[in-house]
Amino acid sequence: MLGLADDINQRGDHATAAAMYERALEMSDDSPDIHVRLGKARLAAGNTEAAKAAFRTALTFDIENPEALLGLGMTQLQLGEVEGATRNLQKAVPELDTRQAWSRLGVAHALLGQGEAAQHAFSRAVALAPQDPDTLTNLALAHALVGESTEAITLMQRVSDSPLAEQRHFRNLILVLVLSQDLDLAASATIPDMPDSLRQSLIERAQRIAEIPDPVERARAMGLAMAK
Repeated sequence: MLGLADDINQRGDHATAAAMYERALEMSDDSPDIHVRLGKARLAAGNTEAAKAAFRTALTFDIENPEALLGLGMTQLQLGEVEGATRNLQKAVPELDTRQAWSRLGVAHALLGQGEAAQHAFSRAVALAPQDPDTLTNLALAHALVGESTEAITLMQRVSDSPLAEQRHFRNLILVLVLSQDLDLAASATIPDMPDSLRQSLIERAQRIAEIPDPVERARAMGLAMAK
């Protein structure tokens, strides 16, 4: 049943997979591994509170389980419990040492206005996946958050030159350029399939973000990409 549930989960039917993991728990002894799998499936299905409960249950069996700590931190981020998420992610991430884990920790630090700590986490994520545009974008936004404009622009130019770049990455290019006070380049940079009206709207939104004095509120307005 676990193998079938894993297969169904990988195919994207997360709600059915979650139900099968629940059934597997009824048929066997409690296992932190199954509770972690259940939590991941519930989280992917959008059932965040139930996912949080599953990860917490896994931790009652193994308080230092890094996958359960990562999952709990991810649910807390989605629920807006950023301080708790950061605490749990800091325990799990160095042991797991994956792009996704470091990216989640970077987002948590950024949402607390901790720009340098966010840079460190995103830098490690980039080292693990140097071509991933979301990870590069988050590192650029972390640099922009602390006023390091040159580094932020260089990274976003690298992203925009990538064949993997999508519209959301070009939107963040405009955000970084405006935060770096390079309005001319924001208005003239070559961006495929973006109408002038949308570009102007993005510039105006970025200007409003740049005017936010509090670094925590500015980071939240910037909307760092949650790692996929």
